[in-house]
Amino acid sequence: MTFAKRSRTSLAAVLGCTLMLAACGDTTADESAATPGEPGTQTIAAMIAENDQLSSVDGLLRDAGLSGTFDAAPHYTVFAPTDEALGSLGEEFTGEEAQAALIAVLREHVVPGYLTPDDIANAIEANAGPVEMATMGSGTLTFAMDGDTVTVAGENGEQGSAIGSEMLGANGVVVPIDTVLKDLTPGG
Repeated sequence: MTFAKRSRTSLAAVLGCTLMLAACGDTTADESAATPGEPGTQTIAAMIAENDQLSSVDGLLRDAGLSGTFDAAPHYTVFAPTDEALGSLGEEFTGEEAQAALIAVLREHVVPGYLTPDDIANAIEANAGPVEMATMGSGTLTFAMDGDTVTVAGENGEQGSAIGSEMLGANGVVVPIDTVLKDLTPGG
C-alpha cells in the first residue's frame, strides 16, 4: 500500500471515528434549549442567507436554484468564500455569463459530512499532518494547522482560513473563509 493510499485510508478512519464519537454525545439539552432561528436548527441555506458576509454566495445559490439542495437532509460542510473574497475576483467574474463558472467553483468549497473545524483539527492531529478531503466537485481540499487555526487550501494552492465562527445547523456546517479555493481561469 502506498503512503498516499495509507494516508487517505487513515484520514477516512479518523474522520469516521470522529463523526461516530460526535454522534454519541448527549444532545438532548441542546435540542430542548434550541429555538427556531438559532444555530443548530437552521439549514445551511438559511444560515448562508442570514450571514451579511455571504450575500454573494446566497445570491449564487438562489439564482442557480441550489438553495433547496442545502435545505435537504444530507449533511454538508461548506467553506463559503465571503463577499470580499468573491469580490476580489474582479469584474470579469460578474454578470450572468460568469454565474455558471462561479457556481462550479462553489462545488469545490463543499465536502460531504458534518465537520466542524475542531473535527478537522482532531483529524490533522491524529494523522500527524495535513489531511485531504474530496469536494462535491472534482477537486480535493487540503487541511492543515497554522498555530491554533485550521487552514484549508484548494488544488490551486490558494489557502484560506476561517474568518468567523462556524455556523452549526440542522443539516451541516458553514465556515466563512477569506479566499476562493478554485482557480477560475480556463484549465484551472
